[in-house]
Amino acid sequence: MLLAAFAFGAAGPVQACVNAIGTDHQGRQFDVHDDVGEQLEARLTSNEVRKHYLRNARSLIAEAQSVPDLENLTKLAILLMYQGQHSRAAQLLLSIERRWPGHHETAANLGTALELSGHDAPALAWIRLGIQRNPAEHFGTEWLHARILESKLASAKDPVRLARYSIAGLQFGDATVPPLPATLPAGNDGRRVDAYALNQAFAYQLGERMQFVLPKDPVVANLLSDWAALNMAGGPMENVVVLYALAERYGAEETATVARRQAEARRILKSVRNAEHPGGRCVICEPGPTTKAP
Repeated sequence: MLLAAFAFGAAGPVQACVNAIGTDHQGRQFDVHDDVGEQLEARLTSNEVRKHYLRNARSLIAEAQSVPDLENLTKLAILLMYQGQHSRAAQLLLSIERRWPGHHETAANLGTALELSGHDAPALAWIRLGIQRNPAEHFGTEWLHARILESKLASAKDPVRLARYSIAGLQFGDATVPPLPATLPAGNDGRRVDAYALNQAFAYQLGERMQFVLPKDPVVANLLSDWAALNMAGGPMENVVVLYALAERYGAEETATVARRQAEARRILKSVRNAEHPGGRCVICEPGPTTKAP
């Protein structure tokens, strides 16, 4: 659920320029150039982009009326979505597509507006078209939006599907500290993503989706649960604690496996508190040999 507004408010998957300390599942610490733990939670739940659009609503409307070009009308469509006027946003985006056809930003935004309007099937078609128009759509993460829509459509015939199957197609097993999944999903270009790209996809897609979707929501719960497990396997324990807590807030069940992982992450963090334990590594924070960092 990504919003493309050309130069306005553009951001990469990593939305914070910070230097933090993370702790791996062996209790060793490492530098990480992103928000960690409580700072990550604050970023996901602060709704800063939404607030920015709403604060600037009058000027955005005035600019679109004064100069109704592609950029200003796209900003107006995004504002309508943040205001909850999803059908009006979709209508405006369709008119933009007719007037300036072929832009991947329009396809991505129209997919979002249609999903928010409750039209998942046409939303999926537009998201796929956006990826075709630009294989690097949304820094290579829009494949996850497509999988979300596919899962929502499948769950219409299977109401408990989202509670039983990973939207991203991941299998972590029941180990307290799981290995990284042996099979990872295909990205925008059809090739398998690596753990780094998967981590970036969760961060970017959830960062946008949680601005629109309040608890409880099975899609967000599903994604947060998988992201927490990914961090348990190869990321900061600080993230494990907050992501599992957020997943439960969105309606995820606290299984015995989840309870063990949360307890283990808290135990590790308590054991290293106020002490330096260098030598750690964040596997999911580092691009693989074939991955291009955005």
